Amino acid sequence: MDLLKMPGVVYCEFEKNTRIIKQGEKIDFVYYLASGICYRKNITEKGDEVIYGVKESNNDFIQSILGVLILYTDGVSVHNFCARSKCCCYKIPKEAFLQWVKDKPDIITQILYMAMKELRELASLFQARQEGRVANRLCNLLLKNARAIQGKLVVQGYSNLEISQFLGIHKVTVARILRALKAGDIIDKGKEGIIILNEKQLAAYAKAEKIIDY
Repeated sequence: MDLLKMPGVVYCEFEKNTRIIKQGEKIDFVYYLASGICYRKNITEKGDEVIYGVKESNNDFIQSILGVLILYTDGVSVHNFCARSKCCCYKIPKEAFLQWVKDKPDIITQILYMAMKELRELASLFQARQEGRVANRLCNLLLKNARAIQGKLVVQGYSNLEISQFLGIHKVTVARILRALKAGDIIDKGKEGIIILNEKQLAAYAKAEKIIDY
């Protein structure tokens, strides 16, 4: 990739649970995530952590760039980018990235799409909290992250705490919702993770077609 060969680009690694970009930090660089998983988090005034998104190394180049939208603001990060696993990255100077992207309208379009997607997700989270629909969002979170494993639909790697941070609610509330879903034979918990037993019923809750009593 020609961007990674530009002057000033350096390879670096971050261990699990370390911050790659800090909230409130003025940055003059972005990171290309070559491998690993990263959370985009905020710490509220109360000290709570809220997860606003996940970045993974994949074939989508722009989705694998950490901090790219910061370059088009005042340069101060409003999020923490935290390594959920060991992350291997390329640190790219701001000037190098902007020079590379200036004659690539398709890349700029992808950045714009990403910005609008994040804006819609933020608006959806705010509306859900205002309307008390966090249980529906929890069901949707499970459906979006489920993977077929040995004939089962499984959500792996999400603790109650992480789910609470994604939804901006207390982990006790998460436990109550999951307990209600388990009591209704919609999910179960096993060593492999959260097992979805009734995908159709879970989708109905996610779409608010049914109400979860928790």
